[in-house]
Amino acid sequence: MTSFDFLHIEAEIVGNKVVGKAGGVLGKMLQPYVDQFFEKINSLKVIARVDGMHVYNLYNPAFPSQAGMRFLERKLRMMLYKMAFPVTANLAITHKCQCQCIHCSADPFIDPAKKELTVEEIKTVVDGALDLGASLIIYVGGEPLLREDLYELIRYVDKTKAIPMIFTNGLLLTEENVRKLAKAGLFSLNISIDSSEPELHNEFRAVPGCYQKAFEGAERCRKAGILTGISTYATSESIKTGKVEKLLKIAQDQGFSEVTIFDCIPSGRFLKDTSKILTAEDRKQLIAITRKYHEMDHPMGINCMSIINSPRGVGCYGAQSQFYMTAYGDINPCDFNPINFGNVREMPIQEIWKKMVTHPDFSKRYPTCRMQSKAYRKKYIDPLPKNVRLPVSIEDIAPVEMAEQDSTLAGVS
Repeated sequence: MTSFDFLHIEAEIVGNKVVGKAGGVLGKMLQPYVDQFFEKINSLKVIARVDGMHVYNLYNPAFPSQAGMRFLERKLRMMLYKMAFPVTANLAITHKCQCQCIHCSADPFIDPAKKELTVEEIKTVVDGALDLGASLIIYVGGEPLLREDLYELIRYVDKTKAIPMIFTNGLLLTEENVRKLAKAGLFSLNISIDSSEPELHNEFRAVPGCYQKAFEGAERCRKAGILTGISTYATSESIKTGKVEKLLKIAQDQGFSEVTIFDCIPSGRFLKDTSKILTAEDRKQLIAITRKYHEMDHPMGINCMSIINSPRGVGCYGAQSQFYMTAYGDINPCDFNPINFGNVREMPIQEIWKKMVTHPDFSKRYPTCRMQSKAYRKKYIDPLPKNVRLPVSIEDIAPVEMAEQDSTLAGVS
């Protein structure tokens, strides 16, 4: 059951479907929206079952758990309050990492002159995110397992409100660490894999044996009851040469619950290089491949950002359903977007979130990934000096008129 002042929702699994009933002062009025929500949920592929409940993807709690119901509550709050609330708090807890990835999106945020947030400061942000309605807390890096207090931070997440997740390079998924992750209550993790070819992955990360260690660590996690996914990205080359599809086959064979495929986004060390943005034809090929695998009679699910971040999907997540925090407390719309709206050491996350989602350029759903949009980049990215320290405060952006939304991603289907 989930509730706020004027509504409560109860849900259960009947047969193989999740059904819900709205109660409270506005229950009768909102019941059609609740029915619509569960109709959509029940059309999704079940990729795993946890404690008898359905898991549809690794970024949402199982249904009909209490945390899962908060996902529905957020939708209703947005409808009633005419304001976006976050599903996901994407929190970097360190920028330290054993890898030296040539494509690192967090590298330009690293500032040796700044101190990383303390565990208590991070807990305050977690509290604020839960207060805003988040149902997913993701700890990222750098490499989050390099912080010994990661396990304390995972335990701290109220599991009746949200699920904890991590993104990891997999190098530290030892038997002992995996045992501690499971004991702390980690729901899921994504290991970052750059290529289906071990040699290429190891070369990109500058760590010999990184590929093998990541897969071995993921297997330990599955044995410990932690759901596992792969996070990767697609380039025109990896689509055309079959490397993307090969990685999907490997993930199926290994027993991963999910693969998330990001577009190759110009960010981080390659903030100004738009040459690797996928073409419309690349996207069509990628979507066709991922749909084939998602629709197979196999429990593994696929999240293809080429469709999710398009007008036919949900558009841009940033400042709509998620925020990203650097290890120093700077709040950006997402980890690829270097525009900063404040620091949690100076104001509560609730205030920063409101500032972000009421800004004229961030207050409405953006139909595509902003960082791949010519219109957005013309205003916010192109004017930035080449070696500027990131992130850049929204107040420091020169007033360039936002062009009409481009159709870069509009042709996907």
